[in-house]
Amino acid sequence: MVEPVTAVLTGIALVKKSVDFIKTNIATAQDVGDLISHVDKALNGQQQVIKDRDSKNLDHFATENVAKEIIDAKLAQEQLYEMKQLIDHRFGHGTWAFILEERKRRIDKHKQAVKEAKAKKLKKQKEMYDMVRMVMIGLSIILFVAVVIGITIKFVLAHPVEGDETSCKLYEPKYFFICMNEGRGYADTELYLDYQMEKDNWIIESD
Repeated sequence: MVEPVTAVLTGIALVKKSVDFIKTNIATAQDVGDLISHVDKALNGQQQVIKDRDSKNLDHFATENVAKEIIDAKLAQEQLYEMKQLIDHRFGHGTWAFILEERKRRIDKHKQAVKEAKAKKLKKQKEMYDMVRMVMIGLSIILFVAVVIGITIKFVLAHPVEGDETSCKLYEPKYFFICMNEGRGYADTELYLDYQMEKDNWIIESD
């Protein structure tokens, strides 16, 4: 058999190469599967030719616009028609239509798989984003609670409320009640004033 079409070809060159391969090997092919890859390449080549033609935005009915792209599109159509005739003659009428249907099914299946893969990837990314967002919210809440607790410990628990029984027990009964009612500041002030008053009343005896 002739060497398969392995060169990187596009457009009309790919169509012609694929059709030539099928012409050469159609008689010895035992199954349409032996030729299906070359049929696919020919159809891809035709699509490339059509794309090249349409990208020129030519008026196909104007004589002055009979450009290479339009001629290539016509040649590709003729080549594929010849391929259709060869395959239907070799494997029975309707084989070509079956090949086109099977090719369309595979292309649609591939597109669906790509679509599902993209949707799955987007879903996974969204789940990851949601998880990160929840973790950040959780950490923010924990940090906030920690700050509140820290402030409470620093400004409340670390500084006993003036007038509580524990701190006021340090004073004698007179100042204890002042401390309980007015706070330690008042108790300290009263204690200092009494001390000063008592000091002023001391009698210093000379030797």
